[in-house]
Amino acid sequence: MNEIDQPDSPQTAAPRRALTDEERRVLLEKRIKELRRRKKRDLRRSNRPLRITTAVFLLVFLALFVVSGIYTLAASGESERYLASVLPASNLPGWEGLLLETEDVRVPAISAAAAILVDPATDDVLFEHNADQPLPMASTTKVMTAVVVLENASLQESVTVSAYAGAVGESSAWLDAGEVLTVEQLLYALLLQSANDAAVALAEHVGGSEGAFVEMMNEKARDMGLGHTSFANPHGLDAPNHYTSARDLAAITCYAMDIAEYRRIAETTTYELPWPGHPFPRVLENHNKLLKTYPGTTGGKTGYTAGAGKCLVASSQREGRELVSVILNGGDGYWDQTTALMDYGYDYFTPVEYAYSGQPLARVEVGDFPRREVDATCLEDLVFTVRRDRLEGYEEATVNSLEWVAYPVAEGQEMGQLVIAAGTPHESEEALVASEARRTPNLAVRILAFIAAVFGTLWAGIKWIIPGL
Repeated sequence: MNEIDQPDSPQTAAPRRALTDEERRVLLEKRIKELRRRKKRDLRRSNRPLRITTAVFLLVFLALFVVSGIYTLAASGESERYLASVLPASNLPGWEGLLLETEDVRVPAISAAAAILVDPATDDVLFEHNADQPLPMASTTKVMTAVVVLENASLQESVTVSAYAGAVGESSAWLDAGEVLTVEQLLYALLLQSANDAAVALAEHVGGSEGAFVEMMNEKARDMGLGHTSFANPHGLDAPNHYTSARDLAAITCYAMDIAEYRRIAETTTYELPWPGHPFPRVLENHNKLLKTYPGTTGGKTGYTAGAGKCLVASSQREGRELVSVILNGGDGYWDQTTALMDYGYDYFTPVEYAYSGQPLARVEVGDFPRREVDATCLEDLVFTVRRDRLEGYEEATVNSLEWVAYPVAEGQEMGQLVIAAGTPHESEEALVASEARRTPNLAVRILAFIAAVFGTLWAGIKWIIPGL
């Protein structure tokens, strides 16, 4: 048997060289970089549809933004057109219930030489008879005397009565030469007792002389626009060039009643004036007996001379309304004529209120980017006193206000008109004005406001395209 050949002894493998720490670090970094490249490549491949969708979305959004910007610009700068609205009389919700038939209205029979009845709140004349005829007015003169004194002296000023003042005569407060009283005390004597001596004492104190004071009275009459009035003295005794009209005297009385001190004195029934050298004071009784006989009387002034006859100005209040009446040369029935006028005013007239000065009546849009608003208001009270058989036509007014105006807007700039009482004696067109200014915003504010407006338009368009958002 042949000997089986034995394989050669296996060759011993060459020993591997161990890697150094630096080589291991380099190999590891390469491996990490390769893995990162693969991850990014895979991420790009997976995000490609998303990027395409995002790009499309951005292009669509940009297009919509541009369209919205163009639309926003096109919608800006509206024309200054007017909007009409109805303004009902605020105090006549049931005006039909106030309406009377003409035959139901009883106009008073006035026998005086001249007479007038006015509503001071509205300046409406409710009754007049020879109202512009110049006539002597006796001691009703003292209403203007009191006005000039109150506007040129303080109540606590001391007045020394002159011999000339003490000797005037007729109606007096028994003032003695050298007597010292305050302006306030003499005004009580003037308006309650109708004291002529007090009138001259006050005139000399305020004007320096009676003549200078009378010129002050006439200057005041001119300032008030009284074209039928002339004063020759401060007390009202008959004299050439001493006259007024019922209309002018009513205006003087209305003016005086707006002075708190005058109103307080005029409505006083009695007043005690010290009387040096006597054991008792002088008790002054108000000659206006309506204070005791006609409810609501707030003041007035009597007067009588042979030339003027019996005269009376009076004021009264009822249910928040005040009336002023004037009777010149009314004869013995001047009290009754006065109360008849007052009753006529309260029973057959009613106020009609549309608006008061400064009351907002409309809102006007101003400018663009940003768009603001301003109130359109009336400049004066729009209130009338109307006889109740003539109420038709007063139930509402028409407001014609601008819809939009451009920047800038000045305070008081006209914003429209209010047409009131169309077809009536009070028909007029009153201006509506801006209640405040609106300046043009600066550039930065306008740019930000424009961008905000574009986004607003864009969002509105998106909601239109996709209902239910």
